[in-house]
Amino acid sequence: MIEVRKMEKREGRVKDLVEKLQAGELTPKEVKKEMKKRGLREQESWKWAVAYFMVWVIYIILWLPLNFKFSPQLLAIRFPSIVIYISIVLLAFGTFVGVWMHCSHCKKGGLKGSDETVIFYRSGPYSIMRHPGVFGLIAWPILLPIIFSTHVPFTILTVVAIVVIVVCHYYMIYVEEKINIKKWGDEYRQYMKEVPRWNLIKGLWNLRKRGN
Repeated sequence: MIEVRKMEKREGRVKDLVEKLQAGELTPKEVKKEMKKRGLREQESWKWAVAYFMVWVIYIILWLPLNFKFSPQLLAIRFPSIVIYISIVLLAFGTFVGVWMHCSHCKKGGLKGSDETVIFYRSGPYSIMRHPGVFGLIAWPILLPIIFSTHVPFTILTVVAIVVIVVCHYYMIYVEEKINIKKWGDEYRQYMKEVPRWNLIKGLWNLRKRGN
């Protein structure tokens, strides 16, 4: 039993599932059921869904109705046009990364969906940052308030809203990484050492060093 646990830590808990999936012995649906039994789908529970929904509700309330109500009493930040244009470009880039992640997971993840993967891969944006999908997703709540700051005041309430959503996603990827270590063992631990969570600059620099 101890030897099995050591092997799980080294190779992860999905190695056998991948082998059976590729051999046609299991379907993606059956693999997902087995992953749930092994505690590898914690973020798919209804509690996570409700908590995530509530965070977005808090974000929207802070950014829109409360901002409009209290903006006369709060200092509003006015961004230069160049900042707004850069934000639009970054939002487009983040959206592209999110779409790429969705398509890539469906194609390479083994389960024909974007929510779960059983096959570990690190190509494309995953060679630069560990969570490009989250990077693309949080671009929206961060950059939209800047883009629409001429219509919706950008105040301290907006900053609080952005902090709430970023902290939520940061915690989510922290939990996801714990699950990924269980899934893929030492392979994912090594990946964590080589690739940052979502630091684009550091990720590009590390990629350049690995390429030399």
